[in-house]
Amino acid sequence: MVLFLGCSSQNDSSQLQEEPSAAVNGMLPVPGGEVLLGVIEHPPAAGFTPPQNANFHGPPPQGPPLDANGRPLKNSVAKKGLHNGHLDPLRVLVSSFWMDATEVTREAYAVFLQETGYRPPYVDEDWARDGWNWSGTAFPDGTGNHPVVLVNWYDARSYCTWASKRLPTEAEWQLAALGPADREQIYPWGNTYDPMALNHGMVEPPNFDDSDGYLMTSPAGAFPAGAGPYGHLDLFGNAWEYTADFRLKNWDDLLGERRDGMVIDPHTAPIGHYVSVRGGSYFFDLRPNPGSERNAFLPELRRKTSGFRCVSSEAPEP
Repeated sequence: MVLFLGCSSQNDSSQLQEEPSAAVNGMLPVPGGEVLLGVIEHPPAAGFTPPQNANFHGPPPQGPPLDANGRPLKNSVAKKGLHNGHLDPLRVLVSSFWMDATEVTREAYAVFLQETGYRPPYVDEDWARDGWNWSGTAFPDGTGNHPVVLVNWYDARSYCTWASKRLPTEAEWQLAALGPADREQIYPWGNTYDPMALNHGMVEPPNFDDSDGYLMTSPAGAFPAGAGPYGHLDLFGNAWEYTADFRLKNWDDLLGERRDGMVIDPHTAPIGHYVSVRGGSYFFDLRPNPGSERNAFLPELRRKTSGFRCVSSEAPEP
């Protein structure tokens, strides 16, 4: 739902980067600003030629409404304001907030499990038994400082509530990752793709790529060159990040105060078919279309590529 309008690759990160603030209890401030909600498609990264018949991992189209089985409802039509199956961009205003500097780690999630008795990350399938499933509150060996994955949207929301925080709205995530809309930034670090600024995959099968130093997840904050405009790390790559918002088919359903034709602190109702996720993962390739880092997942599914970070409207205690 949220992505900036395309911009010239002549701008580099030194021109776009803010002087990052010092972290307070693992969180960094994000000043308020305007963002554009809506899918923007960017051209492929410079020097990249998309292979034929490749899966570009693009976001699901926002077409006609679906029934409980995922089939289009009879006599339904796409909503006005859709362009190529997606809503046209909408400029909105976001208030200042604080956001975790990195994705929530497995060590941090283990404390949550120990104190609450919440269910551990576990999927009863063969692929998850090979280095992904937890044994009670014990995460796979050697991965404590990696982002927690194998959690669904409800798990992420429960952790944030326990930590006296919340999941970011998609507009908040957008602002932290790319700065205000007028900067027209493509990547957190600037406008030129840098394969060593994030833990990424490749579009060609089998999609895993260790050329950045990691085949699977990497330790949180392992790519300082990929820092966002306010100092946040791993906003692109490593793990998809849940937001609090669900994908909409009509901007009329967007909640928030409307002032002079602009929506203030936009958010969606906490229920829907697909929850919005951002940033890609270690299995994802940004080069074919940087804008495809916006995606949407079923909120109940637990994936080995999905994690999260939390935000707070108030400054954290030191």
